[in-house]
Amino acid sequence: MSLAHTVNERHNLRHRLPFISTEYLAKPIPQDEFSAAMMTAVNQGDGYVLPVLLGKVQVPSDLMHPHIHYLKADDYTPEQLAEAVAHRIGASGQQPAREVGEVVQEAMQVRLPKVVPQTFSTYRELGTTYDYLADQLQAAAHQLESAGFVGTVRRGEVKIAVRIERQGRTVYGLDIEKGSSFGDSSLNFVVGTHRMGAGGNSSNGYATPFFDREAQTPKLKMVDFSVFGSMGSGDRTYTKEEFFTALWDRIVEQLER
Repeated sequence: MSLAHTVNERHNLRHRLPFISTEYLAKPIPQDEFSAAMMTAVNQGDGYVLPVLLGKVQVPSDLMHPHIHYLKADDYTPEQLAEAVAHRIGASGQQPAREVGEVVQEAMQVRLPKVVPQTFSTYRELGTTYDYLADQLQAAAHQLESAGFVGTVRRGEVKIAVRIERQGRTVYGLDIEKGSSFGDSSLNFVVGTHRMGAGGNSSNGYATPFFDREAQTPKLKMVDFSVFGSMGSGDRTYTKEEFFTALWDRIVEQLER
């Protein structure tokens, strides 16, 4: 009787656990199988074979190897035998024991299509991003006082107005608006304190939420005219966290001039 215990890593057999009985050794195929396993163990020298002898079986001398340790099943209860085997596998530096359910679930995992979740909403993500930017700008502007600037962030239902002063003089301005001539699902960005164009339809860039299927996360597609000073560099995508970091870095660069 033979049982092979396998830990599969890149399809390589890590351990072979043969239960050797008189009947097992009386047949040519099991003998060949066991002999091949023993030769592999000699080459690997890492506890590849963990033989368990059943009853009063005699292993032929040509199948015996001095560095292979045999366990005699009669010397153990089933529970003790299992513990002895587990100890030897663990002592050989292999992976720790895992819950059966965890292993089965991992093995059943298959590739699934990357699609946009049914619950994703462009307008909801627009609102989430708008609130996030307002919160982050308010927190960051407050810290500008330690550098000699006064930052004010006015937050309304459809517009965030950022103004930064130094000694009473406005040195930077930015308006972030929900909706624009580019669509009501976009955030419009206007840099400066003087609005241009009739009806305030100027824009230095706009960002539209979308769901990145590859990354499986919401992002912003930014069409930048001059918000980041990157006109002509092409569209870029950001998470809302990445977007705020890039925006604040640009504001700081402007203040350092």
